[in-house]
Amino acid sequence: MTDLKRRKFLKQTGLGLAAAGSAGLILRADARPTLSSLSDTEAERVLIQMGPQPKETVLAKGELKKITPMPYGPFYKQGAPFRAKICPPFEPGTPFVMTGRVWAIDTRRPLPGVVLDLWHVDHEGKYSSGDGDFKNRGRLVTTETGYYEFESVRPIPYQPNPNFWRCAHFHVLAVCPGYKTLVTEIQFQDDPKREMDSMFQPSLAVAAEQKVMNGRKFETAVFDIVLERESGAK
Repeated sequence: MTDLKRRKFLKQTGLGLAAAGSAGLILRADARPTLSSLSDTEAERVLIQMGPQPKETVLAKGELKKITPMPYGPFYKQGAPFRAKICPPFEPGTPFVMTGRVWAIDTRRPLPGVVLDLWHVDHEGKYSSGDGDFKNRGRLVTTETGYYEFESVRPIPYQPNPNFWRCAHFHVLAVCPGYKTLVTEIQFQDDPKREMDSMFQPSLAVAAEQKVMNGRKFETAVFDIVLERESGAK
């Protein structure tokens, strides 16, 4: 197509869209979504193309320790939405902001593009169903410096049965290509039920700090995650 014909085509196309107005951009009622060529399992995978790490990247200070793994528990659900605020607006409870970095234990450098899957109970000690109701569930991705941050409400201890208490905790699933998948929990040092929970791990417990910003009270803590290289991965 010559330049003259191309300009004429673009001019006519632009005039046609302008004349059509918004009505020309409405999706037909009988339109159907494009079918995916992936299986359900493949479609649930997240592939994130990250650029090379910055030359002036952060190195871990001190010794990096392996994170104590914990079970998924019976309430994990796949497919949580990607969002940094994992609780609904005006969710009852103490607002809580968790921050940290994900590190590679072999390189002592932060890991970008790690997918973190999070879930926890509400202020009544209940998990959402995860079948469309993803309250207090969410996923996020670490930055190029391995940093993550999410906002929710602080979970509370709950009693699955009359003879057993669970301390308050955030569930965390960390997935990164080339590294072992990690399932763990973030617990609290000041938990009132820690002595009654055999699953309480001091190494996973954070010290919550109370803060006030713009007249709003909330709590915050820092929890770094350390991933181990998958055997055979380069």
